Amino acid sequence: MPVYPKASLRNEETGTTSLQMLVAANGVVIDTKVFSSSGFRALDKAALAGLATCKFRPATINRKPVQGYGYMSFKWTLE
Repeated sequence: MPVYPKASLRNEETGTTSLQMLVAANGVVIDTKVFSSSGFRALDKAALAGLATCKFRPATINRKPVQGYGYMSFKWTLE
């Protein structure tokens, strides 16, 4: 999961970063890109870094794992 950047916390930056990812047949994320920006570069970069460490259940065709695209959003909020 992404870590809230310290500078973004100080500056009270919030928003939602939506990402597109390519997941390999073994569940590892092999490519990511920002689909919709939070409006803050630091938050977008943190979301990309966090997603790169995740592992997913891959898509399947005829019950065989295959490479596929997915989407995920991270909502950055302060409490």
